[in-house]
Amino acid sequence: MVSVIETQRRLLGDAVRNRAFAEAIGRAVRPGRTRVADLGTGTGFLAILCARAGARHVWACEVDAGLARLARQVIAAHGAAVEVVHGHSTRLAPPAPVDLIVAEIFGHIATEEHLIESLVDARRWLAPGGRVIPRSVTQWLCPVIAPEIDEDIDVFHAERTGEPGIDLALVRQVALQNAYVRRVPPAALLAAGEAAQAVDRLRFPGQEASRRRGRARWSLPATTIYGWCLWWEAELWEGVRLSTSPLAPPTHWEQVYLPLLEPLRARTGDSVACELVWDTRWDRGCALQWRGTLRRGAQELVRFAMDNRIGVLPA
Repeated sequence: MVSVIETQRRLLGDAVRNRAFAEAIGRAVRPGRTRVADLGTGTGFLAILCARAGARHVWACEVDAGLARLARQVIAAHGAAVEVVHGHSTRLAPPAPVDLIVAEIFGHIATEEHLIESLVDARRWLAPGGRVIPRSVTQWLCPVIAPEIDEDIDVFHAERTGEPGIDLALVRQVALQNAYVRRVPPAALLAAGEAAQAVDRLRFPGQEASRRRGRARWSLPATTIYGWCLWWEAELWEGVRLSTSPLAPPTHWEQVYLPLLEPLRARTGDSVACELVWDTRWDRGCALQWRGTLRRGAQELVRFAMDNRIGVLPA
């Protein structure tokens, strides 16, 4: 289990993330005028950046009681004027409407930590004309054509277990229906990642839906597809972007690998289509399906369907 403070350690050690948010906050905050709400403040790092940028008032909330206490101590040590409140953002509100909401609640899959649900609810905090960091988020998908990542994950055969007498096919059927966090090199991707397609776009503040669907299709060379690489790019503010792309400077989020049960072997001119279906409603966690077809002209060669609801065993 990854502890709360270990998660914060990874965030704080991510200089790419920190610089992007510092630049966005610096551009967004008008000294002495901007009232800010920091949704999910963690250790208070972003709230301190807001106060340092000259915000008129900074209010921050944190759902973890221990982190909220720690944030108060860190903020006090910096002499920053920030009010920290413990509780879930959906049950709280700043003392007055704010001009800016800052929220760094990205997951490896952009929306897995309830980014949509939190920011849709938090619109009630905004004064007229109020804005949000991030402004928009785009999720990208690209076929993985190198076997190394798949070989690292697919350990369910005798050569890896060392026990040829035990059949793990049923375990494999469950285990591969999961999203795996990995660093995917550009060379492992179709057209070295340049073939990536956008499969989802979000804008904030906005009434974005928790249930979402995105589709992409590629015309292929002769190749083998082992799975899919998923990443996101956020526009934090005008001209300030933060990306988990394998083509961008590396972050602690890395990329997400979506396996297939069997590789897709394509000839030149074949096409592959992939549809992603998300459901991040509060009671669903992050339900994700990836499914599609490999075609040769009008002929359907292979149909695949993966579902992380199968891959997550109930407690």
